[in-house]
Amino acid sequence: MLRQIWAVLAAAAIIAGIIATNAAVIAAGALVALAGWGAQSWARWSLRRVTYQRLAPEDRAFAGDRVELDLRLSNDKLLPLAWIDIREHFPRGMIEGDAGEFAQSAQVSVVQTDWRLSLWAHQRATRRYDLYCPDRGVYEIGPARLLSGDPFGLFQDEREEARRTRIIVYPRTVPLGELALPARRPFGELPGGDPVFEDPSRVLGVRDYRPGDTLRRVDWNATARLGKLQSRVYDPSASLHLLICLNTQTTVPVWAGVVPDVLERSITVAASIAREAFESRYSVGLIANASYPEADRSIRIPPGRRAEQFIRMLEALAIVTPFVVEPLAAMLDREEHRLVLGTTIVVISGLMTPELASTLLRLRRRGHTVLVLKTGAAPWDDDLLAGAVEVRDLSYVDLPWREQVWAPGAMR
Repeated sequence: MLRQIWAVLAAAAIIAGIIATNAAVIAAGALVALAGWGAQSWARWSLRRVTYQRLAPEDRAFAGDRVELDLRLSNDKLLPLAWIDIREHFPRGMIEGDAGEFAQSAQVSVVQTDWRLSLWAHQRATRRYDLYCPDRGVYEIGPARLLSGDPFGLFQDEREEARRTRIIVYPRTVPLGELALPARRPFGELPGGDPVFEDPSRVLGVRDYRPGDTLRRVDWNATARLGKLQSRVYDPSASLHLLICLNTQTTVPVWAGVVPDVLERSITVAASIAREAFESRYSVGLIANASYPEADRSIRIPPGRRAEQFIRMLEALAIVTPFVVEPLAAMLDREEHRLVLGTTIVVISGLMTPELASTLLRLRRRGHTVLVLKTGAAPWDDDLLAGAVEVRDLSYVDLPWREQVWAPGAMR
């Protein structure tokens, strides 16, 4: 109440003192005016040149790890802060143990905490949190609200730090032995037993057409220029190409919902195979019929052997949500023309649809090694794959993930 009428009270006291020729009343009115103006100016300047930071040495972690986060507040001006209150928001899953200082926020999966302190001129304060990474996902810390004002608490200034800090938690990986996959040729038999293939993406030149060359090998531009059939010569590649295909659909029809344990099992299997393939120097890629955050396109990472390839796949698997963008069969249909001859295709799925089975059979007929890893307990129709594609049942294997019900806001 006083913060709205102080100016009126000061003016009224000064006018009354002038009318009554009372110096004491005039002085009191001037003092109120000076105090009000000073308090209002203090509050207006309180949050200027105040810096708030979240400092995390690591913004990547594996499920089950712990990360440290420092909240740092700096007052980079001569005016001290008599008081400042900071309200910060954390994902509920990252807080464990004594959570007495945290309170429930407006969002179901978010808790908040208040940090109240004073800072002298050019002083800095730090508060540290030890955060737990329970499950894979993208965890966002923030936004923060800063509130300060004059020493009397009459006037306040508020600022929101909308920038959020993201911590990406990779899915767990397990050795292939725990997946009941054989140590030798865990991804199936390679065509012809020869690990050396020609890479169609690397053309060395052309030569005369030979009986038995496929039409895909014919270079029609060179044929037209030379007047006789010419076939491309490809660079032999010793890289074994592996494409991991993750089916995030766990129910039929897709809008019937999601089976969380099947989805998490599939992601753990995909991450484990990606690690094994990368360590074995495969040229490995990933496709999944889930979308990137804030995007409407499916996940696709072309096969490669660069150092950051495995990290890219782990980050993609960390952000997978139950929302299916399109059937996996449609993705494989588009991917088919990009596949290098001899690519091994590993499909990880909790279910098998007629469309997906038809696509896998076609890829198998065209010379690709196809392996299906079944992660759901529900039985499949044996006639769909007609025994032509190898299927390994992993639904009974115990994997170390925390079973949870996915809720919006837990992972963004």
